[in-house]
Amino acid sequence: MIDKEHLTAHIQDRDVKQNVIKALDKIEGVLKNHDIRTTDFLNPYEQHEVQAGLNHFSDLNYRLEGGYQGAERQVITIFHEYLPPGEVPFGIDLLKVRNKSSFNTLGHRDYLGGILGLGIKREKIGDLLVHEDYAHVIVAKEISEYLVFHLEKVANAPVEVSHDRLSNLSLPEQQGKTVVGSVASLRLDGILALGFKLSRKEAQEAVGKGLAKINHRPVMKTAEEVELKDQISVKGYGRLTVMELGKTTRSGRIKVTLIRQ
Repeated sequence: MIDKEHLTAHIQDRDVKQNVIKALDKIEGVLKNHDIRTTDFLNPYEQHEVQAGLNHFSDLNYRLEGGYQGAERQVITIFHEYLPPGEVPFGIDLLKVRNKSSFNTLGHRDYLGGILGLGIKREKIGDLLVHEDYAHVIVAKEISEYLVFHLEKVANAPVEVSHDRLSNLSLPEQQGKTVVGSVASLRLDGILALGFKLSRKEAQEAVGKGLAKINHRPVMKTAEEVELKDQISVKGYGRLTVMELGKTTRSGRIKVTLIRQ
């Protein structure tokens, strides 16, 4: 048996801890039954924690599946190391949801809301990539057929859902507002103050209340430093991506370029 409480004792976020425990249950099932099991979609922090658990078992192998390189939400397919990876089926599908309305423009929340409105759980949905008149949605294989036959409307706009090949997946242009400025250091509170136009006190209060995450990992220390390409989210404010760290000015400040979403 896996000591799941010991492996997850350091995880403070209750939802994250529960998701990791569910994934560890999958590992336990594979060890016991010698079958192939796939987790629900996990964020990068959850992926890291599950992989740490998997690394305790030398007789197991696993594969991360998100649909494309750099996917944020991914599942982990777990199998015994004696199985050739090429013979292990993929646990995800790609769906194309086409907006049939000429009058309604649909966004990420619209598509996601339409899917969840059918009773689908969020953990069964991976990344959702929105284009001008359609969205590519990466989903758990077990729900793909259901969505093809039952998702008919998104935000009052008629839609058509079909299977698509992962090789056809295209990434939309990155959207968001570019924020350029300088900070005294790369402390989290300073980056939040710059990115969201907050006072240092407001940024520190947000972190202190447990609202901030770096790469989906809850952070409670305002002095924690961020790095290039880090994704920082604050509940109620949005998300920042650290795009560029420039040279230090003569006054000792660091030039920073952020994307705010």
